[in-house]
Amino acid sequence: MTIELKAIKRYPVKGMRGVDLKQAKISAHHMITDDRRFVIATQSSVGQEGVHEWARKSNFLQLVNTPKLAEIGTEYDDATCTLTILRNGRAICKGKLDDSMGRTVVEDFLKAFLKNEIAGTPKIYSVPDTNFGDMKEPYISLLNLASIRDFGSRIVQSEIDPMRFRGNLLIDGLEPWKELEWNEDKIIKINDVSFRVVHPITRCKATSVNPDTAISDINVPLMLRKGVNHLYMGIYIEALEDGVITPGDKLSVTVA
Repeated sequence: MTIELKAIKRYPVKGMRGVDLKQAKISAHHMITDDRRFVIATQSSVGQEGVHEWARKSNFLQLVNTPKLAEIGTEYDDATCTLTILRNGRAICKGKLDDSMGRTVVEDFLKAFLKNEIAGTPKIYSVPDTNFGDMKEPYISLLNLASIRDFGSRIVQSEIDPMRFRGNLLIDGLEPWKELEWNEDKIIKINDVSFRVVHPITRCKATSVNPDTAISDINVPLMLRKGVNHLYMGIYIEALEDGVITPGDKLSVTVA
């Protein structure tokens, strides 16, 4: 059995669509660079003081509370920290997120775009040396495409877009659900970069939002519970060393 890394994705702004990476520089005990670096919040959700440290996703705009975000695409230039917002494949807004004027451009767009969806004015926040993953720890998420295909064909009986699960590393060539058997004594190697297995990812209702239509069309947690008797899709892993990984790299699993 050959397991292959098929895609690498990151989500520069939490709650917005991810972007594909041609390669990723991995740093030990860190998330992928600029993954969930920025968050969108309103004064009512984070208070007048804003955001100064890692906080739970419930404080921010995300698909589970603002599904309209799924209607827009993104491009991100990490060299200039520039976010481009797309609609129907066309660029409609662009701003440098590490610059106050650039953030204001994006915030003004979001204010107009979400005017009937949220209470308050959206603002973009970041905190030095902080990534706003769902876990406070700097974990990377890994998805088994075979598990997603099995969930779709056997349980939901319709094709499921992996984007629903917002994973970082998408692998193929593994049996469905086999990744859930990997426990904390397992080490994953991708292009000689080592990662330790942390634990499975419990899925919430954000995965019920169709990433193309922004409509909650499948109750994913309920279907997981009914179909496989758990709420897991994918696993968290932690980088143990520095290196570079690229789609097409082979993946191996060993005992620590």
